[in-house]
Amino acid sequence: MINPNDAILATMLAITLLLAGCETEKSGPQDGPEMPSFDNPALAEGRSIWMGTCRACHLLGSAGAPAVTDYANWEPRLAKGMPALYKGPINGIKDEQGKYKMPPRAGNNRLANSQIRRAADYMVAAVRHLHRPAQSD
Repeated sequence: MINPNDAILATMLAITLLLAGCETEKSGPQDGPEMPSFDNPALAEGRSIWMGTCRACHLLGSAGAPAVTDYANWEPRLAKGMPALYKGPINGIKDEQGKYKMPPRAGNNRLANSQIRRAADYMVAAVRHLHRPAQSD
């Protein structure tokens, strides 16, 4: 028989450990670049969608996704044009074994195709913005 006090203590310990893993503010190089904002309303909406759905994989290149800072990886993708870039997040991208590297709808079934396209438009604009040469004074 489990002692009720032991059960309470174990529960409190588990909650404490879970909360210890939560941070209210992240900082440091593991967080990647500060993502740009744009005045264009469609890109602003795309940024919001990107931050909520795409950021987890594309900020630093997790799970094989091209990082927004990896222009060499993006260059051949950009050369294919936007219609090709829309297909991946809408339909999903499979690896050689037929498993999804990126799930259909970018893993967010609540998104409409138009929202996915706006997020892709934002990501391309961000990739280009982050790659642009530094302005000299």
